[in-house]
Amino acid sequence: MKTFVHSGHTGDIIFSLPTIKAMGGGTLLIHNFHKQRYEAVKPLLEAQTYIDGVAWVDTKPSGVVDLDKFRQYAGNYNNLIECHFKGQGLNPDEHQWWKDGWLTLPHDMTLINGIKYSLINRTTNYADPHCDWNKEVDYLKSISDEVYFIGYPEEYAIFNCIFNRQTKYFTCNFLEAAYLMKKAVMFTGCYSALSTVAMGLGIPYRLEQAPGHTCSSLLMPRETIIND
Repeated sequence: MKTFVHSGHTGDIIFSLPTIKAMGGGTLLIHNFHKQRYEAVKPLLEAQTYIDGVAWVDTKPSGVVDLDKFRQYAGNYNNLIECHFKGQGLNPDEHQWWKDGWLTLPHDMTLINGIKYSLINRTTNYADPHCDWNKEVDYLKSISDEVYFIGYPEEYAIFNCIFNRQTKYFTCNFLEAAYLMKKAVMFTGCYSALSTVAMGLGIPYRLEQAPGHTCSSLLMPRETIIND
């Protein structure tokens, strides 16, 4: 089994998982990463059958598989999953299985019982100022009994400050978020790590695409862009 290291953001790390799987799996080291976000994403990473350990390191080791090489191919319009393949000398055309989803969950778990619910997450990363989230919340409420905001508390505070919409807040880590998404009527996100989870689960989802950054989307039928 190999040892891998990644120094990217949470979404970049999740986008690297198909490459790790294609290379036979192993231990994943997260380098110089925000500790709160590391603890939030660690359970989801550990739940993948080809990951045999996850650890935080403050010094990037040598002699390991450097997943940061994806940056040699990354750009505003490049698929970041394919960039990770290319960074390790793999041909993306030989690994199209990821398009059906690459994240697995160890259990069949229901965290919200008795109602039909939808989920949203919005960050300020590359946000589209013209995207009508009021309209989106109205749509989600029309197909659900309740709409929950998932993400960091500061993201929820900013969302309410800008849009003043009535959504409930659900505290969860990334593994719990994945369980929530699996049972949700719909998830709507933006250029964020939680949207990457929805992509990885292989479920239909709705997306505020980052202006000028199609690398934030997968551009496939199960994805609906809400700010075309």
